[in-house]
Amino acid sequence: MKSNLLHNLLCVCFICLLPFIANSQIKRKEVKNIVFILVDDLGYSDVGYMNQKHGVTTPNIDKLAKSGMVFTNAYASCPVCSPTRASILTGKSPASLKMTCHIPGMGMEKYLKQRNKGKKLMEAEFIDHLPLSEVTFAEVLKDNGYRTAFLGKWHLAGEGSAYTTDGVVNPELHPDGQGFDLNIGGCAYGQPADYFSPYRNATITDGPDEEYLTDRLGEEACQFLEANQEDAFLLYLSFYTVHTPLQAPKETIDKYDGNKYLAMLDKMDQNVGKVMNKIEELGLSENTLIVFYSDNGGLQNNPPLRNKKGSLYEGGIRVPLIYSLPGVVPSGTTCDVPFTSIDIFPTFMKALRIPKSNYKDITLEGENMWSIISKQKSMKDRAIYWHFPHHRNNEKCMASAIREGDWKLIWEFETDELSLFNLKNDIGEETNLANQETDKAQALLGKLKKWLIQTNAEMPLLNPDY
Repeated sequence: MKSNLLHNLLCVCFICLLPFIANSQIKRKEVKNIVFILVDDLGYSDVGYMNQKHGVTTPNIDKLAKSGMVFTNAYASCPVCSPTRASILTGKSPASLKMTCHIPGMGMEKYLKQRNKGKKLMEAEFIDHLPLSEVTFAEVLKDNGYRTAFLGKWHLAGEGSAYTTDGVVNPELHPDGQGFDLNIGGCAYGQPADYFSPYRNATITDGPDEEYLTDRLGEEACQFLEANQEDAFLLYLSFYTVHTPLQAPKETIDKYDGNKYLAMLDKMDQNVGKVMNKIEELGLSENTLIVFYSDNGGLQNNPPLRNKKGSLYEGGIRVPLIYSLPGVVPSGTTCDVPFTSIDIFPTFMKALRIPKSNYKDITLEGENMWSIISKQKSMKDRAIYWHFPHHRNNEKCMASAIREGDWKLIWEFETDELSLFNLKNDIGEETNLANQETDKAQALLGKLKKWLIQTNAEMPLLNPDY
């Protein structure tokens, strides 16, 4: 009898402990580390899994996509690089940051003189660096005990880098001044002086002659992972590629019959794979969230989207985005909820379970998307905004835009023209419905103007020399 009672008691205890055992297993699958991979000028269709471009070969990125969640409506907050990069780090829109244009390597004065010539409106004012007063998610993580590394393109540290011999305009504005323990490659450069060593970059030591920068950044990423595998870490791998100059090793170019762009994509993909393999090798796959993203639309054509980098058409702002951590992020899934770069900061905080009290004094404009990513929850339609009061040699620049639900409105400043598109029915933005859906156009314009006031956005002024 006593034996039966003891057996029954043990069974009851085991059943009571089951939730705790299950929770302990779930905890092993929680996010501890983040590897954030940002590619420069990578278009929406410049990845193999999109099946939009002949010749694009990205097997490692495709593997990452299959292992996690692919966003089909992911956006950069600007059609050029520096503003998006600043918005990623701060969770604030380029309009609020007063950084609505790329920081010109040629220098601000020369840039504005060139862009404003013969134009009705002058470009709106914008700053040439990310102020140290802005708090980045790297600073929050560092304060919470994380080891942090930035590798690659920064482009938030002053104008006129083209006239330097080493990419340094103001070293205080480099990544190590914004929460990163390690900085390799991050300076004022918006593009490398050369993709082959010697790099002429004061923040990365030269390797052997003809060492390829993309390979070097991949190797540095793996070394950081090895050195910090026992710690909680943030690895921000910010490839300079596929930005110009179009350069790649000869053997890779030959593989693509002379196509340098495809060769650069291949080398970038190889190094994404190198990092993925190192995470697996070190046993970090159980708790390391990998995010793959681009800073603006592609410089090449971007089917099925219209236009390219520098335009507020979809081709200039819609980009690839993958979140991957099997067991936490559902594998092999897609999400059509619109996502933009200001969402990254709050989403990372939630994924890593950083208490809001640890960054309560920071104003974040983005949304926490973690429940959508990890639990596939739905989300109410919200408005996403862009402000790009700058001239380019393509369409839909010197403008602002709003997307809400399936509808997108672009307001061009020089002509005061409105363009309204239903992206669900017209992803290529071929049919302007502004004169047919006048109520919808005016409602979206009203929201857009209200947002511009709320963010105290800098606006273009009449050009006295026009």
